[in-house]
Amino acid sequence: MGRYRARKADSFKRKKPDRKPQALVLIVCEGEKTERQYLRELCNDLWLSGASVTITPSHLGSDPMSVVTYAIDRHKAEDEIYDRVYCVFDRDTHANYDQALTRLNDSPFAKKGILHAITSVPCFEIWVLLHFAYSTASFVAGGGKSPCDKVVEAIHPHFGGYAKGPAGLYQHLKPMTNQALTYAGQLTKHNHDSGSNNPATKVHDLVRYLKSLADELGA
Repeated sequence: MGRYRARKADSFKRKKPDRKPQALVLIVCEGEKTERQYLRELCNDLWLSGASVTITPSHLGSDPMSVVTYAIDRHKAEDEIYDRVYCVFDRDTHANYDQALTRLNDSPFAKKGILHAITSVPCFEIWVLLHFAYSTASFVAGGGKSPCDKVVEAIHPHFGGYAKGPAGLYQHLKPMTNQALTYAGQLTKHNHDSGSNNPATKVHDLVRYLKSLADELGA
């Protein structure tokens, strides 16, 4: 007889591919506004499915404290499954903005690097403006217009007819994304050096993370 030996049954089993588990990310926004629309379109463009990134409005309200509270409560309710949780909200005219940041930063999830604040001063439209122009000029209320109204006015020469919450916003801005990332980094450095926080945005931190996540999943 030949020296053939029967292979163990286990040796015929297909080996599972050695792939990094998909990160689970929760993004909580103020509501049905520009931020949520933009981030959904960004994630679709990056092929980040709803299974890996969940984008939701706060169901407790649209102010910063409601966003932070909902994000923490949902993370706890779902057995702390998320690798990262982002709270996206504006300074705008919210009275509890600073209180919300304090609660977020004091959370054990923030200390573990899970919970992050993605803030904009005065509003998300600063991120939109940075796709077209770099500016450190403060935006303040005046002439019956809010600080955010003033930011929208600054956008109009570059993006005529811009209004909050437009469909297709990400695709319109996509060709200028790298410029916006550069300008946002410069603005962050300026704010650090000058002690200013108007204008300011951290949206670029979230965009960079989502792009890096897409790169990892595509590797």
